[in-house]
Amino acid sequence: MGHIRKMLVPMDGSAASAAALAQAVTLAEDLGATIEVLVVNAPDEFEVGSATAVARGAREEDEREMNDAIAAATSRLGERLKRRTESGDPVRKILDVASAQKADVIVMGTHGRVGRLHALVGSVAEAVVRSSACPVLTVRHPDGDEESFAERIHGRQDMADQARSSR
Repeated sequence: MGHIRKMLVPMDGSAASAAALAQAVTLAEDLGATIEVLVVNAPDEFEVGSATAVARGAREEDEREMNDAIAAATSRLGERLKRRTESGDPVRKILDVASAQKADVIVMGTHGRVGRLHALVGSVAEAVVRSSACPVLTVRHPDGDEESFAERIHGRQDMADQARSSR
């Protein structure tokens, strides 16, 4: 990997995406890089009928928290941080914007909220890692309080029991 001058940070309102933005801001400060924050509004088919669908009130709270995180990052980086909003398939949009902007690295959270897409092809982060032409740095929320897809479907206790039985 060469010099990092342009970073793309996809955000979905999750705590993990806020942690990714915080990590990217620290890197940008150290490297003198710029950040483009990408918010992708996924169509309803990515959430309808999904086990991971997010309630409207929670979505509004996530959006407020995301806007607060972006405002805090902007106060640290100023004009070196730009925000962009797109609509569509989150994976495709992230890859397209990274390519168009010639991003040197994508910094993104794991365990974001995308609903049915996660059930079909794995997490957005996983799909981006598999398909990206540039390096991808994934960041999990430091408190680890967000459940993985398997934990949401099967429950934390079942996952812990399964881990113990496989030892």
